Amino acid sequence: MVQLDELIGNSQNESVLSIGQPETWRSLRTDARSSIGRILDAARHLLADPGAVTLNRVAEEAGVGIATLYRHFPNRRALARAVLDRVFDEDAEPLMAEFASSDASREDLLAVAGRLVELLQRERRLIEEVGDLTEVTIHLLGRDGRLAGTVERAQAAGNLRPDLTAEDLPVLLAMVATGSGLLDAPPLARERYLSLLLDGLNPSRAVSLPSGATASVLP
Repeated sequence: MVQLDELIGNSQNESVLSIGQPETWRSLRTDARSSIGRILDAARHLLADPGAVTLNRVAEEAGVGIATLYRHFPNRRALARAVLDRVFDEDAEPLMAEFASSDASREDLLAVAGRLVELLQRERRLIEEVGDLTEVTIHLLGRDGRLAGTVERAQAAGNLRPDLTAEDLPVLLAMVATGSGLLDAPPLARERYLSLLLDGLNPSRAVSLPSGATASVLP
């Protein structure tokens, strides 16, 4: 599968932009940045609505020509992934920054996973356009270089198992947050299954599961 950073072109052809790469953003001309910003704004607005949305409609909403849209985003999935990239920068990055300054306790991990699920549920229409959501989410969460220090502090405090690595956390969080049934589960059931999955990060400190939410989350 094509990764988000593989969709980034150089400044000469001004291909697909990753919002998570500020040096790429700065390398673009002012008019290109303006066009891309309007395209992403229009796409996020239109993709949130039910029903098919064409790229022509996105270009019209953004006030650019369809050729300009295709110059930056060669297909619908590339555009959706760039929008999701922006969503993560705006909504998930502050959450990950807060987590990186914590001790990565069980409560912290549960809160992060729960809020990621809420974010993905809110952006459900966009998610349907992305493709392999788990892989893209791993890529986006893994951009934060502060996780290594967080894991070390948490292990020193006994909050995480000693064989866990900083590379494991984005994978685990993404797998938990993007579970197919979890996005549709009632809040109490979601907390129960998140709690159960996250206890694997430190089974010696597992706690009783939330009760009253035993309904299956499977289709």
